[in-house]
Amino acid sequence: MSDTDQAIEHAPLLSPRFVWKVTAIVGLLCAVTLAIAITGRMVGGSIALAGNTLDQSLREIVIGNDVLNLPANVIRFESQRVSGVQDVVDTYFAWPGMAGYSEANRAIFNQTETAENLIFARIAQATMSRDMSGRLTPIYQRLTDGHPVAGPNGLDSMRLRSGAGYANELLYVEHAVKDNPYAVRCLVEDAQSQPDFSTRTGCQRDIFLGDGLSVTYRFSIELLPHWREIERDVRARFEAALAG
Repeated sequence: MSDTDQAIEHAPLLSPRFVWKVTAIVGLLCAVTLAIAITGRMVGGSIALAGNTLDQSLREIVIGNDVLNLPANVIRFESQRVSGVQDVVDTYFAWPGMAGYSEANRAIFNQTETAENLIFARIAQATMSRDMSGRLTPIYQRLTDGHPVAGPNGLDSMRLRSGAGYANELLYVEHAVKDNPYAVRCLVEDAQSQPDFSTRTGCQRDIFLGDGLSVTYRFSIELLPHWREIERDVRARFEAALAG
C-alpha cells in the first residue's frame, strides 16, 4: 500500500472545519428559533392586551394647577401613561367599582359592539365658566323643544333642537331640583357625524373638579337609571386621585 493510500485510509471522515461550520449553523438556527418564540410570545401578549395594560403603578400627571395620581391601567392610551405635564388624559373604568383593566375584567374592556359597564372620562383644563349643570338654565333650556317627559329614576327628558347642533339628542334633567340640578345629554339614535359619541357611550356629562379641571365622562344609555351612583363614583374616583 502506497503512502498516498495510507493517508487516504487514515484521514477523518469529517474535517474539523466542516464540523465547526455545521455546529455554527445549528447554533444559529437555534438562536433564530428562540428569538422567534420570544418575539411571538411578546407580540401575542401585546395583541391579547389590545392596547390595555395590567400595570397598576401610579403616574403623576400635571394638568394646569392640578396634580392627578392615576394607575396606568385606568389610562386609556399608552402615550398618556407617563408622569409629567399633559394637556389632557383619557381614562376608562369598569363600573360598578371604577376599577382599571385587569385579568378579572378583561372581557368588559375588550367589548367591540357595546360599551356596557364601561365609563370613559377625559380630564382637561376647563375652557368654560360653567359645567353642564351650570349651563342648563342659560343655554340648554333655551334649546329644547316640547314639554318635559318623565324619564328614568327621577329624571325628566327634553328633546334638544337638531338645528342647534344636537341632532338625535335628549337632555335629561333631575326632576324638581332648581339649584344646580344633574343634567346629562344622551344620544338616542346612532349618528354617523359623531362616531365618538354613539349609542355605545350615548350619555355625556361634564363636571368641574380640583382647581380648574373639567371631567367629561361618557357611559352607555343603558346605565342611565344608575346616574346617581355613577355621578357619585366618578367624583369620588377623581377626588381621590387629586388627594393622592
